[in-house]
Amino acid sequence: MLHLSYGSNMFRARIEARLGTCERLGAAYLTGHALRFHKVGGRDGTGKCDAFHTGHPDDRVWGALDRLTDAQITKLDRIEGPGYRREPVRVTLGEQLMDATMYLAKPEARDATLQPFDWYKNLVLAGARELNLPSGYIVAIEAVPSLPDLQVTTS
Repeated sequence: MLHLSYGSNMFRARIEARLGTCERLGAAYLTGHALRFHKVGGRDGTGKCDAFHTGHPDDRVWGALDRLTDAQITKLDRIEGPGYRREPVRVTLGEQLMDATMYLAKPEARDATLQPFDWYKNLVLAGARELNLPSGYIVAIEAVPSLPDLQVTTS
């Protein structure tokens, strides 16, 4: 099954640490959606990525298109948790339209006031750079305000 990852799972080391080796087809995009960091993170309550539907044909969410096994998809469903729903989408890889799936945040799991932690935003950026996504797209991610990583201290 083809799957588009557009958040931290764009970074190959991240998704393969979670699922094992994945067959990466390359960078692809979904039109009519825009990247937002407004999905409530299940563990920490900070902003995680969402491919928010705008309906504007010029809007694009870029990501990594991978071929995943049924077992990998089942595992990813558990990892992504209840705040996302996996949906069928039609993405563009090069000049070719392809059927795939991707996770979209459920409306009740969105909060526009959220910000991501630095570590999370940095994983998204690492994936975007690894995929050599358009420079304007990367600059837009860099501009997203983020929270300093939590530091555990002992006294």
